[in-house]
Amino acid sequence: MIILGFPAAALLFFRIPKLPRIKSHDPLPDVSVVIPARNEAKTLPLLLGDLNRQTFRPLEILCVDDASEDDTANIAVRCGARLLSAEAKPDGWIGKSWAAQKGADAAHGSLLVFLDADVRLAQDGLLRIVTAYANGGTLSVQPFHRTKSAAEQLSLFFNLVQIAANGTALPRPVNLGLYGPVIAISRADYAAIGGHESVKSSIVEDMSLGEQLKKHNIPYRLFVGDAGVSFRMYPGGLRDLLTGWSKNLASGAAKTPVWLFAAVFFWLASTAAVSIQLIRALAAGGGFAAAALPAALYLGWVILLFVVGRRIGKFSPAAYLLYPVSLLVFFAVFAYSGFVRLFRLKVKWKGRMISLGR
Repeated sequence: MIILGFPAAALLFFRIPKLPRIKSHDPLPDVSVVIPARNEAKTLPLLLGDLNRQTFRPLEILCVDDASEDDTANIAVRCGARLLSAEAKPDGWIGKSWAAQKGADAAHGSLLVFLDADVRLAQDGLLRIVTAYANGGTLSVQPFHRTKSAAEQLSLFFNLVQIAANGTALPRPVNLGLYGPVIAISRADYAAIGGHESVKSSIVEDMSLGEQLKKHNIPYRLFVGDAGVSFRMYPGGLRDLLTGWSKNLASGAAKTPVWLFAAVFFWLASTAAVSIQLIRALAAGGGFAAAALPAALYLGWVILLFVVGRRIGKFSPAAYLLYPVSLLVFFAVFAYSGFVRLFRLKVKWKGRMISLGR
């Protein structure tokens, strides 16, 4: 198990595709930025401030208020966005998909750029997204994960698994789905796949949108952001982190092909097995000789996780040195998410009760 984990990791993280820095200034499409927002009073002004400072100006910025219970709507107006309301959500729709569809229906640009409210953009962030689109079509970006609090360090494995299980970094990427925080798609392609209405009941609407694109033979590319396209996930603390990841984890795993799921399994199992063997060797009191091999393997995983992890997020040295802590949290949340999905229970997210289905 330990031996198989290292080549599995090398396969899963063979090439992390970074969002390119394209200097082309060819004519670019008219862009409508669509921001679905529910209870985003803390994050929305940061994103809208970034958008107002872009070197490339979008045609319009539409903020779709998804029945927020805070000051989201007023903040959107004060920051210069065009405010739309996504109230009266029809039965069968997930709130985010309904808000995104409402925004797309009201947009005038030929290119739709969907952004989550917690995304942050450097001054050339939108230009990089749009020029990358202009040089290859529909794309999606997993933003670089900026962390500050100790609880946020626990997202290390969640982020790594999200990229690994989507096939983004394989030698030949399979791209199983989009990344929800940043999606750039033409109005024509969006209409061709039926928009968010085609995935209206999906908890993991980003993966489902990718499936629709493949169904209609529309290629797309996936990238990982850097400081220019980033976000800070779950700054509200441990409870937000656990709830946020649990609502997506099992649903996403259910869409992962068996062969790719197996590769992820061997990688994670190896990291866990090395930790267990090191603890057993130290507890047995066998001295340096008994602990040397598991200690060397443990150090190997620390280095490998650091090399990969620093390309997808900013995590503290302690997050890598003490990786079994975040790994244990990942396993616990995955088990909880699977339990909730299996028994069709609900989780509360942003004031709504969400059913994960089967």
